[in-house]
Amino acid sequence: MRLLVDKTGEQFLQILDELGDVITVQFISNEGVRKGKPFTDSMAGLFLTGWKPRATSTAIGLERFKQGKLEDPKVSFALHQLYPLGRDVKLPNGEVATIASYANTHADGYYMYVRIDTELKHFKITPEWVLLPSQVLLALPFYPAPKTQQEIDNINEFDSWAGGF
Repeated sequence: MRLLVDKTGEQFLQILDELGDVITVQFISNEGVRKGKPFTDSMAGLFLTGWKPRATSTAIGLERFKQGKLEDPKVSFALHQLYPLGRDVKLPNGEVATIASYANTHADGYYMYVRIDTELKHFKITPEWVLLPSQVLLALPFYPAPKTQQEIDNINEFDSWAGGF
């Protein structure tokens, strides 16, 4: 899998076909899911607009994991990024488990401890695991309480003393 990344590092293009300077690309998510339709552009044009080659990403690691590659640092990186501690996953048997350890490499694959109810179990990670949405609410920005009349009077007094400067 060959990828290009934009200036922000947040959007990815997968190179599907290349013929000289003309390439066919498609947007891809961080998890390797293709988005939109493939389109053709020139490599020089993409480079001029800020796109550059990317050698590591969770998409590349996940692709290698699905191919069955073991002891690969890109796969290990992707699994650590995609399956963080405390998140819920749906296992292939339908059970919902909470991730209790990072992915550990073994001779026959990657294993992880998960918590089902109150019991810890050791399972081999497979591409069929589905990461469920987080139950933790996102922190919202802080909005201060409205100013009291005393604070407003203090600000107005300073403004009149400063003469608008």
